[in-house]
Amino acid sequence: MGRKFREPDELPKAAAHETLVFRVDGEYLPDFGRLGPRDEQVVRASHVSLVDMSRDAPVLVAVSIQSGEASAFTVHVTFTCTVIDPVVVVRDGVNAATVLHSYLTSHQRLFELGLARKYSDINEVIRDVSAQVRAYFEVRPISVPGMMIRLAGVEVLTPQELVEFEKTVRDKEREHALALKQQAQAHRLVYESERDDQTLDEVRRRYRNDVELDQRGHERTVQVGDQRHRHDLETVDRSHVHLIETADDQHELRQAAARREFERDQFERDLALVNGDTRNALLYAVATGKLDQRELVSELRVEADRESALADGREARDREYELLKLERDQDYQRLQLESDRYDRDAARAERLRRDTADREDERRRFDANVQLVQTLAARGFLDTQNLPVEKILADVLDMTPPAIEPEVVADDKPKEIEDERSVADELREEHAD
Repeated sequence: MGRKFREPDELPKAAAHETLVFRVDGEYLPDFGRLGPRDEQVVRASHVSLVDMSRDAPVLVAVSIQSGEASAFTVHVTFTCTVIDPVVVVRDGVNAATVLHSYLTSHQRLFELGLARKYSDINEVIRDVSAQVRAYFEVRPISVPGMMIRLAGVEVLTPQELVEFEKTVRDKEREHALALKQQAQAHRLVYESERDDQTLDEVRRRYRNDVELDQRGHERTVQVGDQRHRHDLETVDRSHVHLIETADDQHELRQAAARREFERDQFERDLALVNGDTRNALLYAVATGKLDQRELVSELRVEADRESALADGREARDREYELLKLERDQDYQRLQLESDRYDRDAARAERLRRDTADREDERRRFDANVQLVQTLAARGFLDTQNLPVEKILADVLDMTPPAIEPEVVADDKPKEIEDERSVADELREEHAD
């Protein structure tokens, strides 16, 4: 009933790089994309084959070669295959992997290369196997009808035992390297710690030296300051001691005079009990019967002599007191003159220091101006027409360096001599009196 055709599921689906080869009545017919499921040749075909037409399609062939340690090396040889005539390939039933495996196994010398090698000689085995396969392919190249075959590469797989051994060795080496690195790190840390400790000790030593130097400088400064302070205190103390001694002497004199005045007043009060007259006391004693006339006369003579002696003693004490007071006043005036002289000397020294410093400043300014003019003249700046050369020279050259004045001020010395002379004259006049 109707025209025959093939179902789509009956035919393999060819990709872009593949082609179908049909066997029709004992003949092989390639399909290059023009035959469909209703084509008579497709309907009549008894077999259909799918052929890969890729250019340089890789085909891997694996063989094993024995080693000298009762184990085998696995060799992977990669070929590139290109189908030239798909009809021949399908007709002859060519299987590239099978053909290439037979091609390699037919070379007996390849399987003898590993007999004298160990697993550790894997690099030499790789080199020998690769050279042997390439040489064999050059000398006896394989020829397969309908295909073009080329050698792509040779690879010798590392045995699993060797892989595990090498892994163990690498692990041990890594552990050893890690231990060495840790040891080196520990040594480096110890070295850096020791170096840091040395650096810290050096810094501490330098700091201690600096502190000691600063302390010594401070102590020297404090010592010099203490010496100056003690000297000033001693000077002030000496002045104060003189003033205090003078004041104490005057105070003692005043106390002695007060005591004598008190004794005199007490004596006068005692005499006031008998109306202030000893004779009245004697008369009172005679009147009371305590003395007789003869004793009264004797006591009156004694009293007269005593009064005369008391008057003489009083006059002598008064003269002694006046002389002592005069001496104390003279000492006080002398100390006052020394204090005034010390103050004048200090003021004169300070004024002289300031005048000397001012004159030195004026001299330095004068020398600097002269040096400036010389420098300008040496460099040719004074040749400029607009520069006021005459005014600069007049301002600089008219300045005269200040002369150093004598240390003794003329106005102070005569006044001091005059004061001393006046005090000496007064003392001589008092002694004469």
